[in-house]
Amino acid sequence: MTVLTSVLIAVAALVALGTASHMLLHVFQQEHYEARRLYLWVSQAYGVRLALPEAGLLFVGALASALAGGSEPALGVILAIVLVALTARYAQRVWTREQIKPLVFTPRARRLFGLQLALGALLLAIVVALGGSGEFAPAATGAVGALLLLLAPWLLGGVVNRLLRPVQQADNRRFVRRAEQRLREVRPLVVGITGSYGKTTTKACVAAVLDLLGPSYPTPASFNSQLGVVRAINEGLQPTHQSFVVEMGAYRRGDVQDLCDLVHPRAGVLTAIGPAHLERFGSLDVTEQAKGELADAIPAEGLFVTRADDERCLRVARTRAAGRVLLFAPAPHPEADLWAEGIRLQDGRSIFTVVVRAGVAGDDEQRAEVRARLLGEHNVANLLAAAAVGLGEGLALADVARALGKVPPPDHRLAPIVNRAAGVVVIDDSYNANPEGAAAALGVLRDHPATRRLLVTPGMVELGEREREENRRLGELAAAVADVAVLIGPRGEDVRAGMLAAGAREEQLHHFPDGPSAHAKVAELTRAGDVVLFENDLPDVYA
Repeated sequence: MTVLTSVLIAVAALVALGTASHMLLHVFQQEHYEARRLYLWVSQAYGVRLALPEAGLLFVGALASALAGGSEPALGVILAIVLVALTARYAQRVWTREQIKPLVFTPRARRLFGLQLALGALLLAIVVALGGSGEFAPAATGAVGALLLLLAPWLLGGVVNRLLRPVQQADNRRFVRRAEQRLREVRPLVVGITGSYGKTTTKACVAAVLDLLGPSYPTPASFNSQLGVVRAINEGLQPTHQSFVVEMGAYRRGDVQDLCDLVHPRAGVLTAIGPAHLERFGSLDVTEQAKGELADAIPAEGLFVTRADDERCLRVARTRAAGRVLLFAPAPHPEADLWAEGIRLQDGRSIFTVVVRAGVAGDDEQRAEVRARLLGEHNVANLLAAAAVGLGEGLALADVARALGKVPPPDHRLAPIVNRAAGVVVIDDSYNANPEGAAAALGVLRDHPATRRLLVTPGMVELGEREREENRRLGELAAAVADVAVLIGPRGEDVRAGMLAAGAREEQLHHFPDGPSAHAKVAELTRAGDVVLFENDLPDVYA
């Protein structure tokens, strides 16, 4: 009976390890398999959420089974079965919980998960075999299972990840070689787009403009890491594509350079340099160095586009770009080659006049009206960046303006959703997570016709030492716009503090610990005539 009890406790431990590994792998995948980022999350959340309660349950349950089994073997088995049922029930809750971005069991994820469980099963089997029918063998098995749970992050991010690294590196090299071959065969005009924010929307705008020259292919969704771009090339780039618009994400120096070494851009757009992901870069100077790698990669016969009204972007253009430089600004600026005038929101569109300085696309100054479906003043900058690329490639301004008017809002980036039956408009800006974009989104909420304006937000993350300050500032801005605010999680407290400091009343504010409870409150609050802005939707790492 003692051996059976030990086996059952080992099964419970393995189920618990699988539950922990699923949660850890989910975070590991969202953090691009960076062990350092996984360990940071572990230090903030893992013990309280899972490891300590589960490890305690395992050890106490195993000890109880051992003690009971000493005098009543059948009772020890029954308690062990109860322990298996409890861990299985908790596993079901974790595996079926609501997720913003679910874990995807890619081949890499399957290998990591499988080896993690295999190592755990091997260790538990050894303990059961060595313990035999000893009186406290079940307790020893439970203790080892609890230790496995506590060490699971380091087992996954350290031991398992390193053991599988040669396999992953071989896979990566094979995929990269295939992508490089595809690029050599298709030979598209490659436009790289990087920046602290605005990349995805600018990518859509540039692709729409370059469609005038022939079919363009923008990297799908937010495929902006090296392996994401490799996958985009291998799965989507076709011989008919005349241009390839590549979103280039970066979390450290060298990331953009690696992408440029892969795709060799002939044109590049630097959208902005700001505090987004400041926690990862450490300082704006490092961010500038990292984003400027795109300018370094543009050849002398190429084109580099960036903002005239951003001191850091302007410095990158002046000191690191070898090719032609075109500068844009959302308002008249002495350094700008093109800018916007008369920006207004009308009939659900952003309407403005794009002005091109004399000598840029002809001897005379040029003007054209843009009637864009993209909302917000920050999107005017994204549209101007795309216009600059089109002008740099020889397209007529009037044609560029018409193309920009056809760009649909990217999913979850100030995308209006009209529920005519309920009389409610939802502005989905859930993929926006930077201070400038959040301020612009509040401007859209302010200007949108409404009986009442509601803000739903968990605040912003990865802003380093400025995170609390920026979230309080978001609250101060929101106080002047939102009639009701539904705030989520710990950063929502900072937004709340900012709103109260700016004069908001307590009864206007509702705070919830998580998204599901907050969203239920929104459904309860909304009524005909309301406009609801969903500003940022944090990944599960921060949930």
